[in-house]
Amino acid sequence: MNAPLHIEIRGAGPDVVLLHGWALHGGMWGPWVDELSRRARLHFIDLPGHGGSRWPEGASTLRDLARAVSPHVPNGAAVLGWSLGGMVALELARSRPGDLAALVLIATTPCFLARDDWPAGMNPGVLDGFAAGLAGDYRRTLSNFLALQTWGDENAAQALRSLRANLDAHGEPDPQALVAGLGILRTADLRDALAAITVPTLVIAGERDRITPVAAGRELASRLPSARFVEVPKAGHAPFLSHPDTVRREVESFLAFLTPPPASAEKSRSEGSATEALSARSAGFTPSSGGGNTGSEFALDVRRVRDSFSQAARTYDAAAVLQATVRDELLRRLEVLRMEPAVVVDLGAGTGQASIALKRKYPGGRVVAMDIAHGMLLQARKRQTLLRRFDRVVADAAALPLGNASVDMLFSSLMLQWCNDPDRVLRECRRVLRPGGVLHFTTLGPDTLVELRKSWQAADPGHAHVNRFIDMHDLGDALVRAGFAEPVLDVERYTLTYDDARGLMRDLKEIGAHNATAGRARGLTGKSTLARMLATYEGFRRGGKLPATYEVVFAQAWCPTGPVRTKGQPGAETVIPLSQIRRRN
Repeated sequence: MNAPLHIEIRGAGPDVVLLHGWALHGGMWGPWVDELSRRARLHFIDLPGHGGSRWPEGASTLRDLARAVSPHVPNGAAVLGWSLGGMVALELARSRPGDLAALVLIATTPCFLARDDWPAGMNPGVLDGFAAGLAGDYRRTLSNFLALQTWGDENAAQALRSLRANLDAHGEPDPQALVAGLGILRTADLRDALAAITVPTLVIAGERDRITPVAAGRELASRLPSARFVEVPKAGHAPFLSHPDTVRREVESFLAFLTPPPASAEKSRSEGSATEALSARSAGFTPSSGGGNTGSEFALDVRRVRDSFSQAARTYDAAAVLQATVRDELLRRLEVLRMEPAVVVDLGAGTGQASIALKRKYPGGRVVAMDIAHGMLLQARKRQTLLRRFDRVVADAAALPLGNASVDMLFSSLMLQWCNDPDRVLRECRRVLRPGGVLHFTTLGPDTLVELRKSWQAADPGHAHVNRFIDMHDLGDALVRAGFAEPVLDVERYTLTYDDARGLMRDLKEIGAHNATAGRARGLTGKSTLARMLATYEGFRRGGKLPATYEVVFAQAWCPTGPVRTKGQPGAETVIPLSQIRRRN
C-alpha cells in the first residue's frame, strides 16, 4: 500500500508539516506561508492521490492516509492541517503520542457528517451530491465544492480566486483518491480519541464556515485536553486565504515556542556573562499598569530562557538545591487542602519531580507536566512508572493551550519569575481553573540574590546582570486583578553558602539560569569587570562563606464559585459563573 508522496520543503528552523484538504494539494496555501517559512522549515505534503502524489492501492481509511504521511513527519514537528488534512493531523497525533510538538487545525472537525449526537456536522445529502457529481461532471463538481468553501465569507472572491488558480498547479487529483476521501469524510469519527490527544493544539474556525461549522471547531477544542480556540469573524472554510494576516498572526504566536533563537544569541560567552545571574521578569511591573514593560532593560528574551533550560535539563537536578527545598515545602503545604482534583497541571514542571509527587498524592487524578523547555520534559518523561504516568505538554504560561475551566489545581514552583508579564500569566491561570479550583505556587521576591546584584552594580553599572523580582504585596494585588479570591501569601528566606562566587555562578549555569534580560551586555564580559564583581562580592563573606540569599514568596489563591467584584480599577465588573445563572420562572 506504499506510494511515493510529493513533498516540497521551504525555509529553515523547526519542522512544520502542512496537510491540505480534499481535492487540493500542498501548493494551495497562499502567500501567507512565505512569512512563516522565515521562522520554520515547512514541509508541504501532497496527500496520497492528490497533486503530485500517487494513490496507494488498497487505501480506504483515515488511518491509511495517516500511515502514508507519517514517515514524512519528523519527530518533534508541528503539524498544520486544514479540513481533511486536519483530520489526518489528529490521526497522526493519536497514533504517535508524544512525538509531535503541536497541532494547528484549521476548519477541522472530528466528525464530518451530522449525526443524532453530533449536530455540528454537514448534512449527509450535501456529501451525497458531491459523490454523485464525481461520477458525472467531474470538473463542475470540484468547482462547486470550491465555491461552497468560500460561501458567506466577507472576502469570498479573494479566497475563491486563489483556490481556483491553484487547483491544477500540481496536476489533477486521482479520481480514486476523491472517492475514497469522501468515504473517509462520511465514516471517520475521532470524537472518542480526542481526550487522549494531549499535544498543544490551536483550533481555528471561520465564523461563516458552511462545511465545518464553527460549532464543530469549538466543540473540538473543548474536547482536546490542551487546546486553544480562535474564531475568525466573517470567514468561511478557508480563512488562511480570505483572512491571511489574522491566521498568520495566530499561528506564529502559537508556534513561537518552536522558533530557535537568532544566531547572534548563540555567540560564545565568558564564564561571567554565561552565568551571571538568575533573571526574572520586567522591572516595568506596576500595580496600576496590569502588565509588564517588555521594552525595559529587565525584560526577558523568552527564547533564550527556553533554550537555556532545555540545555541544562541533564544537570538541573544535581544543582537545584534551593528549587528542591522550595518544591518540597510547597508540596507539604498541600496537606491542608481537602480536595481530590481530577486535573492537576504542574506549570513550569521542569524535570517532573513535582509531577510524579503530585501523581502519588492524587493517584485518581490526571497530572499534566507543562513547561516551555522541551528538554526539561524529555527528562520528566523518565520519571514515569507503569502505574504512575503523567502527560507532558510544551507550552508558554502566558498562552496556556487549555480550555476554559478545565483544571482543578495549578501547581507551580519557582516559574513565575521567568515570565515577562505576570498579570497575563495569572489571567491565564484564572481562565483555565474551574470554579473552586486552586492556584498553589511560589516565586522569587525582590531580595533574591541581593549580594550578587549589588556586586554586579558596582562592577558594571551600565548593564542589567540580575533582574528585579515582584514584591509580595504587588503579587497579591495582581492575583486580585486577575479575578482570584482569598489570596494568601507569605515569605520565606533561604541562604545558600559557597566557598567562592564562582561556585554560585556554576550552580546557576547548571540549572539553566542564564542572564536573559534585554539590558544584559551583548559582548563578552571582560576579565577586569568580572574581577571587580568577584572582589566586591568578597565583602559579603561571613564565617568563611559567601552567602546567596533567596526571598521566596509562597502563594495560594482560589477560583471563585460565586460573584466577584473586581476592586480598585476603572470599569470594574462583576463576574458570575454560568453555573449560578438560573432561568427565571
